[in-house]
Amino acid sequence: MPNAAVHATIRTDCIRHNVRVLHERARPAGLMAVLKADAYGHGVRTVAPLLQEAGVQAFAVARLHEAITLRQLGIDGLILVLAPPTPDELPAYTAHRLHASVTSVPVARMLTTAPLDRTLPVHVNVDTGMHRLGLNDADVPTWWTRLRRASSVEAAGVYTHLATADTPDHPLNTTQLKRFAEVVRTLRPAPTTVHVANTDALAHLPTRLPADAQYVRVGLGMYGLTSRPAPDAATNNIRNALRPVLSLRARVIHTHTVPQGETVSYGARWTAPRATQVATLSIGYGDGYPRAASGHAHVRLHDTLRPMVGRVCMDLCMVDLGSPTSTLAQNTSVGDHAVLFDAAGPTLHDVARWSDTIPYEIACQLAPRVPRHYCDAPATSMADNGTI
Repeated sequence: MPNAAVHATIRTDCIRHNVRVLHERARPAGLMAVLKADAYGHGVRTVAPLLQEAGVQAFAVARLHEAITLRQLGIDGLILVLAPPTPDELPAYTAHRLHASVTSVPVARMLTTAPLDRTLPVHVNVDTGMHRLGLNDADVPTWWTRLRRASSVEAAGVYTHLATADTPDHPLNTTQLKRFAEVVRTLRPAPTTVHVANTDALAHLPTRLPADAQYVRVGLGMYGLTSRPAPDAATNNIRNALRPVLSLRARVIHTHTVPQGETVSYGARWTAPRATQVATLSIGYGDGYPRAASGHAHVRLHDTLRPMVGRVCMDLCMVDLGSPTSTLAQNTSVGDHAVLFDAAGPTLHDVARWSDTIPYEIACQLAPRVPRHYCDAPATSMADNGTI
């Protein structure tokens, strides 16, 4: 598989390392591993059992089918579905022993009257300022009481989601945490499960998080990343401790000389300033490499960073190797591999910056047609200067 036209490598040893780091930082809270979108593109069928073996006992997903997949994989811990349930989905929730999210008053009302064959644990999503899903904080105490009294459900937990955790100084962080603390303080009896932080909150706001929270929801951090390079010492420390998991390589399938004044790729947006050796790589936006990176991205080939030229195509992209007589041009042949991103650079953060997006999107959009190679350490043939 490492010799495929394009392939991703996922370091399972680094995932285990990152879980240990995050667990230590989260203590006394446990980790709730967020495995939506195929484990952020890393492959849930491999990642989920690995996390369970590493001691993670709580999981969260976006949609019901993702939760059912986890149960089919043998995951036996708490599984919370973050999207609101619909009435027709409730039998699957109870059959698979899932936890449901109460994201609005209509959902709360539906759950308190639903005829269920088994009590359904629910977590109330409190909208403290994200304004995406959740009950208004003023409505939570009333509906918490009603959920506690309903025979159909077990009011197990409350949670919220921070909109600006990647920006420590943003005033909304203080507002949301204050609102959430006030809501939790009013609930009687107190919820057994409270969770508010994600990876960025753990990295950026560690001293401002609820001391009595049971879980930190971690997603990107398990893969060695935070949503953006961190501005403060606390975040830099956690980022330095985490190890990037995912790397992406593509094979050189063609090399040729582009004469001075000729253009490359769709739209003729790049013109060769002089005779230039160009390598064509077997990767494009059909594989999940972002077209938006066109004109900005670089790749690593033979331990040298070189710019992409022209627009990224569906299956291909082109790289400027310099003068046809340069050492790089002379040493690059069909069959060599270029690094699109890895821990040594360019990094996944670099690709996100070139594409004016966030690392989440780059990882999640990695296409199913890209083979994933899982390893506990890089193979000898991969531990070189960028060419396999």
